[in-house]
Parts: sequence; structure tokens; C-alpha cells
Amino acid sequence: MANILMDDDTVTVSLSALEKVEALHGDVSVARSAIVGIHEVPDGLAEVHGVRLPGTGLPGMILVGTFREPDRRTFAVCHGANPAVVFDLKGEHFDRLVVTVDNPEALVGLE
Repeated sequence: MANILMDDDTVTVSLSALEKVEALHGDVSVARSAIVGIHEVPDGLAEVHGVRLPGTGLPGMILVGTFREPDRRTFAVCHGANPAVVFDLKGEHFDRLVVTVDNPEALVGLE
């Protein structure tokens, strides 16, 4: 499972070696000042939409990688229909980060 690392300036989605292979991408870091909202969702898989390019997807099980819609780009690391944290971003390469985590409620309100 990916880890969310936060310091005063940066939020990093730290991927395991397997997740890096699944995503065809390394860790993702964004400026903390780019976060315009953080919220918890009960099912991370249900939050991810669009064309996966690149990444891995097994319906109902895994969505990891970059997902493109006409108006936004999401980086997702979702395993199973588990709770996730969603970071809404402005001025970054990705418009959203969606990550299944054990304790999404602990991250909400930290923007």
C-alpha cells in the first residue's frame, strides 16, 4: 500500500516497488500549496474515472497509474474497494491524487 508523506512544503505519494511497476511511474510529489482540498471517500476505486494511460487496472480490484479525462488528470493508487483520501490540486501535473490508505480520516483537514 502506498504511503502519504507530508512535510511543510511537499506531499509525496510513496509507492512500493510493486506499485511502481503497476503504475509505470515513480513516487509522486506535489507542493503542499497546490492542495485546494482533501476529502475521504469510502471506495477509492469508485472515484477513479477516465482512460488509463499508463498504469494497471483489474476491474473491482486494482486501479494504479494515470487516468485521463477531458478536463482532468488523476494519479491513483487504489487496491480493492477500500477507503481512500482524495487530494484536489491546482497548478500541478495531476489535478487529483486518489490513494487507498488505512487511515484517510487522519489526512483530511491537513491542507
